[in-house]
Amino acid sequence: MAGLKEPRDVALAFAEALNAGDAEAVGAIFSEDAEFTNILGMRMRQRAGIVAGHRWAFDGPLRGRRITFDLLEELRVTDDVVIVHGHSLRSRRPGAPEKGLPDGATVLVFVTRRGADGWEAVAATNVAETPPPS
Repeated sequence: MAGLKEPRDVALAFAEALNAGDAEAVGAIFSEDAEFTNILGMRMRQRAGIVAGHRWAFDGPLRGRRITFDLLEELRVTDDVVIVHGHSLRSRRPGAPEKGLPDGATVLVFVTRRGADGWEAVAATNVAETPPPS
């Protein structure tokens, strides 16, 4: 996706594409050789794998779900590489099927890189936020 002006825009574009159920738009924020590991531990390789994985998710566990970020933080590694940590809240839309991922919180971590056309994700992972064992 050309034109992402700041590293945090990668996370915001991801949420927008996810909420639209648009697997192609999800893939567009990633570099061609990127990798994404989802909340279920499924490792998706290259943009085509990320698109295919999200198509599957939109027809399954993410059907009728949406996310919002309540916190985005950046860790600058170099001028052209920034890690973005996003705390996200997942919820079921009204009328959406109950079967699927429950409401909850996750931490999405994006490794972003500045290219000629703007910022893109080269790697990302989504980790469920769970209380520590007692």
